[in-house]
Amino acid sequence: MKKDQPTSPVDATDVISGIFTTRRDLVYGANRVVKGSGFSVEEADLLISLYGVRALNWGDLDHDKDGYVPFNELERYLVHSASLLSRRIRKLADAKPPLVEVGEADLAAGQHFNAKRVRITKDGMKWIAPVWEKYCSMSAILLEGIPASDLKAHLAVNEAISAEMKKWRAGVSDRFPPNF
Repeated sequence: MKKDQPTSPVDATDVISGIFTTRRDLVYGANRVVKGSGFSVEEADLLISLYGVRALNWGDLDHDKDGYVPFNELERYLVHSASLLSRRIRKLADAKPPLVEVGEADLAAGQHFNAKRVRITKDGMKWIAPVWEKYCSMSAILLEGIPASDLKAHLAVNEAISAEMKKWRAGVSDRFPPNF
């Protein structure tokens, strides 16, 4: 994948495949971050996503004013396996104390009558906060020594890719034909 000559133009396929390679390599770090927390990587991914909505004011995951996120939104958002999402949510909701709470469909918001919503509880925030802090520390260590301009450019590229992929998923991309 890597070019031998650093002056050669960057190939688009190398950029995208590099993201997949990095994601694969970050799984090791994710396993280390959750080690000892009692959570699987998939459970921590879910809880951190909900923690981000409720405690960190993340806006990239659709949610209502009370912090509830529709299940189908989580399925599209989670980094780690979205399979078995309902089972994972049920396990966290049945924990003592409950770490998430499940709400009924919000019919006024246009949700289907049997759609479910979920949000993290105060206990869930308390239990996942140390995992989030460890994730922040890992991130800082990994990126240490990389110039701020490179980090800013990398973030901008990632955000542009995500924005286009969201449009494509929604069927409103002007870059990809409908049958691509």
